[in-house]
Amino acid sequence: MNCPICHNSGRPIYCSHCMNTSPNLLVRLRIDLFLLRDMNSKLKNQVERILEYGLKRVEQQGRSESRKSPSEQSKNSEGGVLGKRLLKLDLLRLRKKNNRLRYRISQEQSRITDKKRTKEQIQEQLQLSSGQKARQDNNEAFSEYESIIEETKLQIAQVQKIVTGMQTLKLKNLIEWFVVRKRDSYEFPYSLAFQPLVSLKNFYKLPTIVAWNSISKMSQYIVLVAKILQFALPFKLGDPSPNFLVDFDDHEEPTINDNGIAEYIAKLVINLLQLSRHLNLLSQEPLDLVWLLDQYDLDTLFYNLISNQIMKARPISHHWTYDRVLAIVSEALQLSIYASSPASRPTLSGTMANNTDKWYLVG
Repeated sequence: MNCPICHNSGRPIYCSHCMNTSPNLLVRLRIDLFLLRDMNSKLKNQVERILEYGLKRVEQQGRSESRKSPSEQSKNSEGGVLGKRLLKLDLLRLRKKNNRLRYRISQEQSRITDKKRTKEQIQEQLQLSSGQKARQDNNEAFSEYESIIEETKLQIAQVQKIVTGMQTLKLKNLIEWFVVRKRDSYEFPYSLAFQPLVSLKNFYKLPTIVAWNSISKMSQYIVLVAKILQFALPFKLGDPSPNFLVDFDDHEEPTINDNGIAEYIAKLVINLLQLSRHLNLLSQEPLDLVWLLDQYDLDTLFYNLISNQIMKARPISHHWTYDRVLAIVSEALQLSIYASSPASRPTLSGTMANNTDKWYLVG
């Protein structure tokens, strides 16, 4: 084929008819074709051998190099290079895979951390909400309890007011019932149920029956006051006649039991003092009982209790006991015996009275 510019012949090109019919051209081309096939097969075998060696080296990871001789390693230098490249490629793939796994692990760890943080926040919120709810419930319960307590206090105050009013009314009715009066008399300044109130100083100045009736009425009155006030007395006093009279006959004068009288009056004094302390008429501290009985005596203590009058007292360092009260009462009664005249006991009207007289009444 000629060049269209310089008209020089370059590469010869033959038609297919000439190629098939000309022996010279056909044989030469066939020989070239066979040579190319042979070269391709050799190259193919060499490539397969190199690939096989490289793949084995990759599988064995270099263990084959230590087992093979240096001559074999030199013969398979191309396979060694390919094996190294494939091994490096595998390492790169593994590194890429590891990096990908590491990245996924870090992502999962960050997600787990976020979920833990979210869980902690939710737990804190739940605790706060539960605490707030508990505090709210406690506040509501506390306010409800406060309202109940206030309502109960109001009810108690109303009931106490009613009870106090009823007690005051009953005490007034009791005073009217027992006809408690204050009289213009030095020896007998008070009367109870139309009878003079007996005291430690004037006990033996009265007939036995009158003294017995006075003590009995005082004891009855104190018992009724204690029941109204719902107060437990230290001593329960019954009928004082067995303590007063040993032998009594219509025609004979009764014999007085001084020991029984002292014991009964001592218990009566203790009941009076405790009831006065309950009503805050006397101090709760230890009292000088000798001074108190000398200033007020039994009748004035009783009348101040009835009239709800506060009484003064001297404090001492020790509390009194029953034996001490009994000794003080016995001593006061003994002085009353010396101050009176058993043989001659004039009445308030100036007439002579016997111990069996029961008409010893006052207005």
